[in-house]
Amino acid sequence: MFGAVALVVSLVTSFLAFFVGQAILHGTVHATLSQPDVLRAIVGSALFVTVVGLIAFGVGAIIRHSAGAITTVIGMMFIIPIIVQVLPQTWRYDLIRFLPDSAGRVISITVMPSGGEVYHMWSAWPQFAVTAVYAVVLLAIGAYLFRKRDA
Repeated sequence: MFGAVALVVSLVTSFLAFFVGQAILHGTVHATLSQPDVLRAIVGSALFVTVVGLIAFGVGAIIRHSAGAITTVIGMMFIIPIIVQVLPQTWRYDLIRFLPDSAGRVISITVMPSGGEVYHMWSAWPQFAVTAVYAVVLLAIGAYLFRKRDA
């Protein structure tokens, strides 16, 4: 139920953000849903937010402590990617593909930036699959532990 509600809310807000952004930037930047990668970025961003919510739900089911779960998810999504940035480039470029936050960087891009680490990640949907695998594994572990502890 959580995933369904999160998906609907994030889809609505993603489309709303796109149209509000286009209204604000009307004079400088103009994008339409028919342009390449725009619809993928909007829908993909909503899917990414939903999957990150499911990751947090899975971590919460595993840890069963609100502060611990919040801290763990913040660490996974924000702190570890910052720590990876200080590693040597060869290590960093190999590791960023396997971080759960990397899909958000790739899936929301409509115009490739010049240079940068985006070139060292997979394309949008395979990178999203990495994040989805995190969600599936964490939800499966959480469900197993829930049944074992609370049955």
